[in-house]
Amino acid sequence: MPGTLINRLSFLALGGLMVLQFGVFEQSPTNPVGIRYVGEMYLAICLGFFALFTLSTWHRPQRDYRLLMGFCLFSTAVFVGLPAVFAQLFWGQPLVYGLIEERRVLYCFSAFLVLYLAKRLNATQFENLIILVGLLSALLCWLSYFKMLPDLREEVKDLSRPGRASTGAGAIFFGYFICIYFAGRGRSFIDGQLRPKLRHGLLALFFLATIVVVLQTRQLIVVCLVFTILALRARLVGPALFGAIIIAPLILYPHLLETLGFNLDFYARSVQEGPTDNVRENTISQIINHLQLYNGLPSGSLSLMWNDGFKPIFGDYFFLSDVGIFGTVFRFGFLSILVIPIGLAIHYLVARKLSRDLEFTLAVFLAFMTIWPLQGLFEYQGTAALLFVMQALKTYHGAPQYGVVILPERPGALPPGRQVLPV
Repeated sequence: MPGTLINRLSFLALGGLMVLQFGVFEQSPTNPVGIRYVGEMYLAICLGFFALFTLSTWHRPQRDYRLLMGFCLFSTAVFVGLPAVFAQLFWGQPLVYGLIEERRVLYCFSAFLVLYLAKRLNATQFENLIILVGLLSALLCWLSYFKMLPDLREEVKDLSRPGRASTGAGAIFFGYFICIYFAGRGRSFIDGQLRPKLRHGLLALFFLATIVVVLQTRQLIVVCLVFTILALRARLVGPALFGAIIIAPLILYPHLLETLGFNLDFYARSVQEGPTDNVRENTISQIINHLQLYNGLPSGSLSLMWNDGFKPIFGDYFFLSDVGIFGTVFRFGFLSILVIPIGLAIHYLVARKLSRDLEFTLAVFLAFMTIWPLQGLFEYQGTAALLFVMQALKTYHGAPQYGVVILPERPGALPPGRQVLPV
């Protein structure tokens, strides 16, 4: 009975935390139901838990938490500390503003709290929890799309996508990843147990429809497509045929798309003019000119809290986080030739040491690398934190290590799912 109670309480607690982890109610220009300072509150909770957990387990740290700590300290030092120092040296910005500006990197510490609670659930509960949060986010998106919820945003700047709502986008595309994986593979990537294909296939189509119709985010559509190809490969034929049957009426009768609210004009312009707008191209051009002018010196990043950030220098639409790898090169200058490969290597080594099975995790990471020129990979660590949690859970639940030779068990060995991680 106590174990069941702990399991239920952990499920509820982790459910609330996953809502915060995916930023369902985090304030942003594309989230109609965003609330100010929700993201900062969650970050404070994660950092507070990390401090208390480290103090209570410093004399006997488990291997997975040690690996996560090394990754978090590396990310903090390199992707928070160094840009703040460079901004102070190059622009004269006080160090504290630089640290605040790069606070998104600190979401890597959320891995400790999520993993701590996830270990008190079984693999099915953890997977279903992500799907449920994804369904909640999708429901809020559709309700906002049909104007059934109040819009809490002060201003909506993107008039080319009317009705666009991006509430908990991370939960939606992770829900799609999990569901399309189950639909194609029919088993869990955490513990290897069987999962129903048809139900998860229908959920995957619902998530994809939400991304296309409501989120209207071209980069996420590309990520979902690439992940589907990488994760399913030969098994892609079945889901592809099923999806083709579902969307066939919409292809034969295109006017149904407009009836359902599909923004045909926006996607038609995307095909004709390209997947990005001139804002990103202008930002990249300004970055290249700046680096040439100053011989590739590291420039760090400026905070809007200090003299309006980059606005007086480059204009109102200069955002480093919107240009991915180019923003990283701007921050680190000529040091990028070291920082980028080392950063990628650290991500790979930590994931590999947490679990030798990289099947699901590597597909997600490579899918996001396809939009690296448009979205920061090192600057947003919430996704990496969740992937590392999944890697640790594979070992914790004793998932089969595909492609790895399994030696016969020793007499008296613990059964799968109860292995003690080496200290």
